[in-house]
Amino acid sequence: MLLLVGCTSSGELLFEELPENGWKQEQWVAFDYTHRLPEKEVSLNWVLRHNDDYPFSNIHFIAAWRNPKGVEKTDTISYVLAQPDGRWLGKGLYIKEHHLPFMERFLLDEPGTYQFRIRPAVRATEKLVADKTLQGIHHIGIALNPILHDY
Repeated sequence: MLLLVGCTSSGELLFEELPENGWKQEQWVAFDYTHRLPEKEVSLNWVLRHNDDYPFSNIHFIAAWRNPKGVEKTDTISYVLAQPDGRWLGKGLYIKEHHLPFMERFLLDEPGTYQFRIRPAVRATEKLVADKTLQGIHHIGIALNPILHDY
């Protein structure tokens, strides 16, 4: 796997390239973000890139995050990736990119390293058996976008 990091004028983007043979259900992908300022509020979005080999119109994840003091929280999240007629909602021609809202407001309340982790959680009601891999996903990432306050 390859970790890609990028900065924009509006935030930071961390990416992980996934194996060509698929993303295994039990495989966590972790992103470490070091925050150096006293306090900053950001919005968090998962960024998913896939091709037409991805077999579902939705995706389910288990996400976890840990602050610099080691306090960890976990959530199960689901996203719709396609319209009812099968057309992808993401942008792009061959590779579709989806910006999936995770937390509208997340407070980086102290300096230190925050860790964000994610793994697939395809449910047994779908065609893919839980111990298999998800095909067609190329990258998963997280975008941290600062929230600007007008005081």
